[in-house]
Amino acid sequence: MTSEPSEIDYEDGLQLVPRLVAKGQMSNAVRWVDELCRHRPDDARPHNQAGLVRQRLNNPGEAVVHFCRALVLEPDAGEVWANLGTARRHVAEFEAAFICRLRSVRCRPELLDARSALGLSLLAAGDYREGFAEYEHRPERRITLKSYAALGLRAWDGKYTDRARRLLVVTEQGAGDTVQFLRFVPLLVDRGVEVVVACHENLERLVRSASGVATTVPLCPTEPPVGFDGVEMLMSLPTRLDIDRESLPAPTRYLTPAEPQHRLPDNGVLRVGLCWTGRPEHSLNALRQISFDELAPLLAIPQLEFYSLQVSNDEQTVLNDGRVTDLAPYIDDFADTAAMIDQMDLIITVDTSVAHIAGALGVPVWTLLAQVADWRWGYDSESTPWYRTMRLFRQTSSGDWRDVVDRIASELRGFAVRHTGGFRRRPFASLDPSG
Repeated sequence: MTSEPSEIDYEDGLQLVPRLVAKGQMSNAVRWVDELCRHRPDDARPHNQAGLVRQRLNNPGEAVVHFCRALVLEPDAGEVWANLGTARRHVAEFEAAFICRLRSVRCRPELLDARSALGLSLLAAGDYREGFAEYEHRPERRITLKSYAALGLRAWDGKYTDRARRLLVVTEQGAGDTVQFLRFVPLLVDRGVEVVVACHENLERLVRSASGVATTVPLCPTEPPVGFDGVEMLMSLPTRLDIDRESLPAPTRYLTPAEPQHRLPDNGVLRVGLCWTGRPEHSLNALRQISFDELAPLLAIPQLEFYSLQVSNDEQTVLNDGRVTDLAPYIDDFADTAAMIDQMDLIITVDTSVAHIAGALGVPVWTLLAQVADWRWGYDSESTPWYRTMRLFRQTSSGDWRDVVDRIASELRGFAVRHTGGFRRRPFASLDPSG
């Protein structure tokens, strides 16, 4: 049983709050940190902790109040400026968030998380060259390259020579990030570099289908990789290639999926693939997902066939709804997902890997975005320089998908009318020339 705040030393209390948060004891953490703020109102530390606790509870507005109070007491606290930047971003105050993150870096330029967060703000604003440069400070890059160095493979020096170089490129973060950044591989190949990609097993077949990729190897090797001239992170390639918004490669199609496990019957009816939630364990999935029931206005539109691209999520929901065909039995990995997406006339999805795969295949895709969307989608545009066939549908208020679904339903009715009987579906692309 947790002690009362008055029963232990103040400094011990400051150390207790993060431990309570780590254990998921959020109500105790709130009780403790609020008591610490009352006990020492002139100390910035408990106010910063109170802001972090509110942030963890998805109360960014309250977090902003506490971080601001901490900064009144300690104006040059770089960590607190970084925390305030994150909180302001979560309440859709994007310009203010950028200013906070810039102030954080100026106060504490050695804070790697603050530098990478500033990079994300710059990227969201469209400043790709400076944004990717700051994003190079992400701690995960240093940690991963250090692990490869311990196995005897040094980080790539970024130089090109007359002789062919063999480079190991390591994927990071989610499957969508991998798909998005594979577009940079052909630029290395054009410079005489042979590219081998280290990725998760469920991504290997899809990654091998990407333009320029020689082959794949597993992530996290236990033995020293041999035959390579260096190693680099996939999301570091834009910096290595000096990419800015104008030079960003945006090929219409740079994945070639394998033969599908199941070919859909070609009855002339428009096929619409749906994905309404990502991985439940993803920290942002609660903000990105939409309930299946909220898609009802779309499913009521005639002259369309709907297919579920969900895997291991809400499968029972689909089985109980005759309006949607479940494709999960034909999907074992991301290459299978791509093969099913490639048979669709339109994809409607939340911000998850399905959106990236559809975009990389050149399939028309309508992506539903939360009010506070990921950096790659910018702040307000309905299009994206990353994918030519993608349209963005953004929430106008946090957590409210009704307006988004209504707009998509209106567009979908027009799509059905325009294309029924006259849609030119792309012949299925197979790695097998005879397919």
